Amino acid sequence: MQAKIGSFLISIYIWAFIVITIFPLFLLYLMIWILVSPFDQRKIVTYYFTVLWTRLYLNINPGWRILVENREKIDRSGNYILVSNHQSIIDIALLLQIRINFKWVSKIELAKVPFVGWVIWMNDHILVRRGDRQSVIQMAEACKKSLSEGISILMFPEGTRSGNGGLQAFKEGAFILAKENGVSILPIVLDGANDALPRKGFWFRVNQIFTIRLLDEIDAETVNRLDLQQLMDYTRNEMAKVLEGIRNSQTV
Repeated sequence: MQAKIGSFLISIYIWAFIVITIFPLFLLYLMIWILVSPFDQRKIVTYYFTVLWTRLYLNINPGWRILVENREKIDRSGNYILVSNHQSIIDIALLLQIRINFKWVSKIELAKVPFVGWVIWMNDHILVRRGDRQSVIQMAEACKKSLSEGISILMFPEGTRSGNGGLQAFKEGAFILAKENGVSILPIVLDGANDALPRKGFWFRVNQIFTIRLLDEIDAETVNRLDLQQLMDYTRNEMAKVLEGIRNSQTV
């Protein structure tokens, strides 16, 4: 009962803080966007503002701790197809903390969400309508353009949030993009988001450790050498092993 009361109170506090601050922070974002857009075509300034914005929201709960592991594995001179498992609506806020400029491939429905959707659009993230072949083709072209400009692409190969925090089957889109564009894949495993705010939940957990671990990149040569199914299976197996290791270490 005490845990439920604590979860209720911290959730009210977090949601109230978000509701009160999201409009003034969006106005600040809008002002920055207007000022820098003429010379910041890659949206680097507004990207890093969203990093700080989401970090603020992740830090308002004193019982939350964020661990970003292996950030040194990022080759800042290149770009990637970033693939991550998907546990909760707070995953993007967590993934922004690796501090690598990326365009997120998101379902088009999110563009309709006030503030969140506007930022997605203004920061040139890539929207796709599921099941629409023309939309998928446009998404692939937008990804190709971003990669050619040195900007990485982030995709959730599971396609949707996990209901239990486990790793679901992978869809092939991210891996086709990597092959077609000759770029490396950088797998990322995150854990803790499902416990903090489950897929169908509204109440936040009071105390939570979030782990964001970067794996070794799958270089472009390996991406090209493996066939599509082998590449998907290899990536998923590596991510599954790491996810299991994270969870085992937290239960010791």
